Amino acid sequence: MKSNVIFTGRGIALCCLLIGVIFGVSAQQKRDLLTKEINQSGDFSSWAMDPQAIFSDRAAVHEQLVQLPKEIQGQLVKEGNKAMEYEWPAIPVSAYMDFVRNGNRTRMQSYQNQRTKALKSLVLAELLVQDGTYLDAIMDGVWAMCEQSTWVLSAHLSAQEDKSGMPDVEEPVIDLGAGEVANLLSWIHFYFRNDFETISPLLARRIKIELEERIISPYLARDDFWWMGFDSSFVNNWNPWCNYNVLLTASLVENDQERLRQVVEKSARSVDQFINYYKADGACEEGPAYWDHAAGKMLEYLELLKTLSKGQVDVGQASVIQNMGNYIREVHIADDYYVNFADASARLKAHPGIIFRYGQYISDERLKGFAADVAQKEDLDQWLLKGSLDRTIHNLMEYRKLESQKAYQEKAPYFWYPETEVAGGRGDDGLFFAAKGGHNNESHNHNDVGTFVLYYQGNPVFIDVGVETYSAKTFSKDRYDIWTMQSDFHNLPQINGVPQQNGNDFKASSVDFSEGKRFIRFGVEISHAYDESAASEFWNRNYELDRKKGAFTIADQFSLDKRVAGSEVHFMSLYRPEKSAEGMVTITLPNGQEMIVHYPADKLSLTIEEWPVEDPRLLQVWEQEVVYRLVFGQVGEQLKDKWEIEVTTP
Repeated sequence: MKSNVIFTGRGIALCCLLIGVIFGVSAQQKRDLLTKEINQSGDFSSWAMDPQAIFSDRAAVHEQLVQLPKEIQGQLVKEGNKAMEYEWPAIPVSAYMDFVRNGNRTRMQSYQNQRTKALKSLVLAELLVQDGTYLDAIMDGVWAMCEQSTWVLSAHLSAQEDKSGMPDVEEPVIDLGAGEVANLLSWIHFYFRNDFETISPLLARRIKIELEERIISPYLARDDFWWMGFDSSFVNNWNPWCNYNVLLTASLVENDQERLRQVVEKSARSVDQFINYYKADGACEEGPAYWDHAAGKMLEYLELLKTLSKGQVDVGQASVIQNMGNYIREVHIADDYYVNFADASARLKAHPGIIFRYGQYISDERLKGFAADVAQKEDLDQWLLKGSLDRTIHNLMEYRKLESQKAYQEKAPYFWYPETEVAGGRGDDGLFFAAKGGHNNESHNHNDVGTFVLYYQGNPVFIDVGVETYSAKTFSKDRYDIWTMQSDFHNLPQINGVPQQNGNDFKASSVDFSEGKRFIRFGVEISHAYDESAASEFWNRNYELDRKKGAFTIADQFSLDKRVAGSEVHFMSLYRPEKSAEGMVTITLPNGQEMIVHYPADKLSLTIEEWPVEDPRLLQVWEQEVVYRLVFGQVGEQLKDKWEIEVTTP
């Protein structure tokens, strides 16, 4: 820019059930920031509705591309040439039906990803060389995408009335996949329409027809796509993501100003539901891995709305918007490690471009500086050209400002999100912990009320294992059969042989956080996260970080109504624990430093278990085929007791 699904109303009962099971429902705060700003701006007569006036034109993008280092330009040409050899195979209908038949979404998505990747490569290469070399291949790709029966991902075809898994061309629905393809084709239409029309007016017209029928018309006609938030208080990252893609599509290709106005107003009402859903503290319930797709996509939408309105609609100074942006900075641990509660991986390649743009939008030097720090730790080509064509275009127009931004590396001694009930603290010697309360029906939920993670100088000590590769099972009633979703594989107790349960009612209570010059403390009562069979009157879990001593203490105090089975405390460790003495465990870090775990041997017995890591996503994160579970079993049959486990640094 120059200023630089999907569940339909039909069959909704099952879908709402699954959404409730997996994502939870949060009370909304009716802020309606965008609708209020639009109403205050008056009519749309002063808005910038001409795409030629507001988006970076082809010449501007070319200018940025030719200033890139020669090796990056060479890589763009190489990738463009490779994409010219792509033959655009049709996606087999059986690939769509895999999801219904066996839960596999990968085969279909692989086809679609290959198509969009090839098109993006061709477009960037042509924008660089500007001699028509890649134009025929671009036309082939565009035509293939227009001929594709649906752009909706196979995992989301349950939005249709027909549940066979086969695309229904007579029922267009909007999901993340359809929105991303629409985004891509809209940019191609914007940049190459004149080229297409010199060959034939049919291709540019075909693009507009497909975008109208698959995206703009169903968006305006329907209010029952679940992600819009009109029929339910629940929304997640789908809301800003889909709304941004629809608004961008309409802004780039819609000639009818009245229809564009309708898209603006409706999308603002919908994104208001997303902002309303967020707690005031701004924490991303879905975890930092989803920040880019949630707050980041919201930022893209807000930027576009600000541009269209010529700055009249700008909510960047609202505290919830500021807090949402800074969340990603605050939960950064070290290197590429982030606090990874919920469906998040512990290691994340954060995107410096979108973080920087967020910092610009809210005028926050710390966030812009954090983006600069992230960018400086990566080669330019590792982030500048990654992601969608849309993201790349924005990166090209902004990256020089990012390169000149002073890095911000300061880490606050603690963070605390009181509504979300997530906290963390740092010791003077590099000891870091984060812990959570919350409930077991949060977005992308794991049964993990009261859990924690512990790192020392950027090395994981006690971990949240994370999430495996998504499958049909991940988002079904069988979600909690997956081991990484269960409390038994988080850093939590098993009470009377009973793990935590899923649902809104299984939650933390008496959550307390305090910080001082020496101690950072987080306390939570977790008995309500277990069902009645646990027979727990209370189970208080308290964490204390001694910033000066370099020690972290996990303290449990409990009272049971009766003894059903022995209680255990589980810790998940990345590195092999070794019993080094009575009541002591040593965990040796990769640099040879030893973390010592002290536990009361008269109250707890220790068993060390190996758990295989076989899933590709987990293997990519942890880079080893096993993790370890420390099982501290209760010694004796006391109904009331307390103990402390202390972890000390070298």
